[in-house]
Parts: sequence; C-alpha cells; structure tokens
Amino acid sequence: MKKIIIDDFFDMNCYIVERGDSCFVVDPGGNTELLKKELTGYKVLFVLLTHGHFDHIDGLRIFDCPIYIHENDYEMLINPKKALYHMLGGLVPSYDYRKLNIIKIKDNDIIPFVDQEIRVIHTPGHSSGSVCYLYRDKLFSGDTLFKGSIGRTDFPDSSYEAMKKSLVKIIDNLDDNIKVYPGHDEITSIKDEKKNNQYYLLCKKNQM
Repeated sequence: MKKIIIDDFFDMNCYIVERGDSCFVVDPGGNTELLKKELTGYKVLFVLLTHGHFDHIDGLRIFDCPIYIHENDYEMLINPKKALYHMLGGLVPSYDYRKLNIIKIKDNDIIPFVDQEIRVIHTPGHSSGSVCYLYRDKLFSGDTLFKGSIGRTDFPDSSYEAMKKSLVKIIDNLDDNIKVYPGHDEITSIKDEKKNNQYYLLCKKNQM
C-alpha cells in the first residue's frame, strides 16, 4: 500500500491499495501528475471517497472507473459550493461530474476487491455522508478520525453530535489491532485512539 501526501498545503493523504496488478484509490486530491506517476503499471478498479470536500475529490478527472461515495454526499460532486470550493477563492473543480461513473453507497455496503471485500461504515459528523472503509486490518477514516483528534464539525453539513456517535461507533466496535489511515496527518490505530483520543474519551465520560 502507498500513502501519498497529495496536497502539501492541506496535507491531504491519498492511498493506493494494490493486490497483484490491480488497485483501488482512496480520496484522490488535486495533484494528478503525482497520482498518475504512482499509478503507473496498475489497473485502477475503483475510487473510494470518504466524503465530498474539494481536497479529497479534485483529482477525479483522471479516472474512468467507478467512483464510490455515500448517497448523502453525492451532491458535493455536482455542486462546487457544497464541496467548499468557495473556500479557495473561486477555484472551480478540475473534473466534470457528468463524465464520472458514480456509485452511491450506504452503511454496511460491501465492495468487492479482487478476492477481498471492503465494508462501508457510515460515520456522519464531518459531513452527513462521511464514511470509513474497512479493508482487512486497515480503516480508511477520511476526516472522521485523526491521530488524537477528529475532523472539523463547523461546516454547513457538519454535526458535532453526529461526530461523537460516529467516534464511539468506530472505536468501540472495531478490533484494537486495526490500523487507521486518516485523510490528514499520521497513521494511528484503534488501540491508540481508544487510549488517547481526547474527543472519544470525553464521549465515554459523558456516557457514564
């Protein structure tokens, strides 16, 4: 598996997961030249989007494979304002959504990958359609769960209350040994977040 910091300004992580000469991509940001270089020699079967904000989707123009996104975030692919492009001073998407092969997903959907499976876990909070993807011992958490922290919940489609429930849903129900690959910052684990994530610990304290 490859981790690529696809955008130095936003420190956005993109992931390429290989199996033989096939792969899938998680959250392709805007550095398409780097992406194309890293994808040389692989057949990209699909792209997984953890949510629809601009820094996670802007590289979609180089893909002609299925694009998976939660049904609640679908409109972010067709409405630049909802994808928060206005935060970049009027920059417009580099892709044409009308040319994308978009597949809407929901909680507990299973996406086949070669001889393996990926499970969709709906984790609203950062956006109403945020999801995590569980693949073997890896959780791609997008902007839901970071090392010791969480994604922002002050956007129009965000909810701190929903985020708290999503944190508990992930950390309480997944194996401690699962590695967490977030949309920004460093890789962590469910075990470490159970011990050290201040937001999760506050959630558990308030449940007592």
